[in-house]
Amino acid sequence: MKWWWRCLGTALHHAALEQARNRLALVLVVGFIPLWLTLAYRVLPTEPVRFFLRAASRPVNLEANTVTQVGGGLHAIALIVGFMLFLATSRSAEFDYRLVLAGYPRVCLLLARTGVLLLAAALSAGYATAWMCVFHQPERLDVMAGALLVGALTYGGVGILLAALLRSELAGMFVVIMVSLVDLSLQSPILNPAADSPTLKWLPAYGAMQSAVSAIDLNLTPWCHLLLGLCWSAGLTAAGLVAFAVRTGHHTSTVKGLLRPRAVRQRLRWAALHLLHPVRARVYRQAGIRDAAVITGYEICRRLIRRSGPVDAALTQLLPARLRPLFWAIYGYGRTIDDLADNQQHDRQERLTRVSQFSEQLESDLRQGHSSDPLRAAFVHAVWTWDLPSDGLGATNAIYRLDAEGKNTIATWDDWHAYWHTLSFPFGVTRLMTLLTAPGLTFTPSDAQALRAWTNAFNLLDALRDLREDAAQNVAKLPATVLDEYAVTTEDLARGLPGGRYAAMIHAMTAQTRQWLKETAAAGTQHPPMATALRTLVDLHMLEVNRIEQRPESLLQGRSKPSVIRFQYTLLRGRLRVARAWRRHAQTAASPPASSHLPPPADGARNTPGTQPLLPPLPHASGAQPPQLPAHRLPQHVAVIMDGNGRWATRRNQPRSAGHEAGQSALRDVVYGALEIGLPYLSLYALSTENWTRPAAEIDTILRLIQEGTDTETEEILRRDVRLRWSGTPDGLPPDLVHSLLRTVHFTRNRTGLTLNLCINYGGRSEITQAARELARQAASGAIDPDTITSRHLASHLHQPALPDVDLLIRTGGEQRFSNFLPWQSTYAELVFLDTLWPDTDRTHLWDAIDSYTRRERRFGAIPTPTTPTSQILIVSE
Repeated sequence: MKWWWRCLGTALHHAALEQARNRLALVLVVGFIPLWLTLAYRVLPTEPVRFFLRAASRPVNLEANTVTQVGGGLHAIALIVGFMLFLATSRSAEFDYRLVLAGYPRVCLLLARTGVLLLAAALSAGYATAWMCVFHQPERLDVMAGALLVGALTYGGVGILLAALLRSELAGMFVVIMVSLVDLSLQSPILNPAADSPTLKWLPAYGAMQSAVSAIDLNLTPWCHLLLGLCWSAGLTAAGLVAFAVRTGHHTSTVKGLLRPRAVRQRLRWAALHLLHPVRARVYRQAGIRDAAVITGYEICRRLIRRSGPVDAALTQLLPARLRPLFWAIYGYGRTIDDLADNQQHDRQERLTRVSQFSEQLESDLRQGHSSDPLRAAFVHAVWTWDLPSDGLGATNAIYRLDAEGKNTIATWDDWHAYWHTLSFPFGVTRLMTLLTAPGLTFTPSDAQALRAWTNAFNLLDALRDLREDAAQNVAKLPATVLDEYAVTTEDLARGLPGGRYAAMIHAMTAQTRQWLKETAAAGTQHPPMATALRTLVDLHMLEVNRIEQRPESLLQGRSKPSVIRFQYTLLRGRLRVARAWRRHAQTAASPPASSHLPPPADGARNTPGTQPLLPPLPHASGAQPPQLPAHRLPQHVAVIMDGNGRWATRRNQPRSAGHEAGQSALRDVVYGALEIGLPYLSLYALSTENWTRPAAEIDTILRLIQEGTDTETEEILRRDVRLRWSGTPDGLPPDLVHSLLRTVHFTRNRTGLTLNLCINYGGRSEITQAARELARQAASGAIDPDTITSRHLASHLHQPALPDVDLLIRTGGEQRFSNFLPWQSTYAELVFLDTLWPDTDRTHLWDAIDSYTRRERRFGAIPTPTTPTSQILIVSE
């Protein structure tokens, strides 16, 4: 919270400073207002003017110079405040955009802009009111000041709005002058004899003008006209702030980009979310979700979970903010396909067709990495972003197909567990637990069993809630043996009749639920935040269980709901306890995994911020040109082990850190050489998991160089057509470095030139172990048959499964070993070992190695295939 207030203070300071720097506006406020009022008082005649004042609902007689003073003062304020806000907002747009990129909450910038608008309007209105009192003593000084304030706020909002649409200061000043001139001139009885026309009430300053004139000589409070003026000022200010939020959220260089219909809808939706729901906007920001189309899908899923019941909605409120969209998407998928399977407005064949179409479209979208449907787009985004295994979706979709056909039978408790387990864990329990793990916060194997017990309790309660509704479809989500034991039939349940020993069956089910909830309450001994969250969920479930036990027949009359007051109190108390538990730890583990790999969106769906044009690679210092290489024999992926930095520095009596700094220049030159020959993929070994045993000073230098090398503002490489990828794990890396890597990966995701795969905190055995562990989890959960696992399954769980296998592996420094670098990918790689130390390496060494590669015959354990296209080259560095 302190950080948020500091951000607000910074934004306010910047916004106020922008106004203070506008010397022209200050001069106009100080000099133009009294000059205008003085001239109007001295030059114009004092003869009375009779006109109909609608604020008083009667004709009035006022001196001509007095009426002109009021209109002139209001006009002066409108001009000055409108131009002040337009100029300040326009000039600070770039800085505000950078603040947003730096992580400043956009709501702070909006509040700062609103605060400065109120301050500028209040000061200008107060100053003008004081000068009015020099010449006249208004009958209602408060109404006069309020009217001038409303007029200033109205045109301040106009200025903010114009700043998002116009780029020229001259154009902005011209529009403000013309709008205010037309507005206030038409309302002046001196200039317009028809100033009492009812049509004029639609003008922005109408309410302010009527109120200000009535304040001169009438002792009344024109509430309706003041309210009308406030509505205009609030509406224009809100429109200006929405435009301001859009501009800082999506930096565009032309008005044409703002005016694209689809872009306008998405930007307005995103801006409205920030203005109306800043808490949810912060959730999306923390989760790294900025695509308005994807957010639309997440909002659909969130509304689905809210309509499903209070406990379902409470679940996500107890999770870390960064993980809530993930659970919204998972629930939205399940709710949507379940509704398709249970929709009784269609026959079984139609339901089966709809479920099959949804499943096939979703599977296709998952392969592509994006979707045109908002709900599926959110689900696909969640699966790719949080690296969820999706192999279990096939079994889940098969269950829903059987539901649609009415062929699912739950005879025993084993069938019941198998049914709900398939629907509840298409992604595996352990993966979700991994996302909640943080330094010092771990889960034990017993926690996984407790989580399964909680899902059993959750599903049993869900089956009880839908007991009559399911029975109406001749389906029971309880084991048939239970219904037979208590002589309860689906026909009785469908008619709402508690036949057989219905009450005894309900009490037996609630007793089983209590037992599972008791197992759940013992979880999280080494993870206090999640233990607190689970205990809160248990308390919420117990409220519902108690309600069901008190009135078992209520399940046949509709959903049994616990007391709203007790439920909300329990939830609020739990959320406060969970928040305190998380605050005791420095960081959470709810951020998206560093190894996630988002594919580029489809054409027309890209939303990368505008950047400078990409530059060509710098030429070699000696003027060397790339050799003529046969295009059909070029490798697709080269990997380099950059070895010899420390020895290079030691031979020159320099610290080892100097060798790494010199190696940075070699890295740039090799990348330029790869760009010159059109190499598709290049992997560089920047930091291995074994390198952490080196001296702390050397590690600090390596991390600093990596941080500098991923800065899109200063790094030369990133100004070329280079798309960055990251292989490795975030464990142990500084959070700022992880954030910088993920940001750069996202920033360059749409580039089509060289794909540069940086291996940072990478270990080959660790990568394979992680992939095998994930497959083992899926096999243990029944999501995949162990006998069907192939090498493709394991490869799909590597850090960068989209990269092709390594064709060429290069190691500098004279050593001849792999050093745990890409062992899976480089199984059939051709090897080149160079005696040259890495800082002495340049692009010519890369070209020579590739030239040697093109003359080799690659057999892959079979006959020579010289015409077979290659796939990848690898260069390794330690």
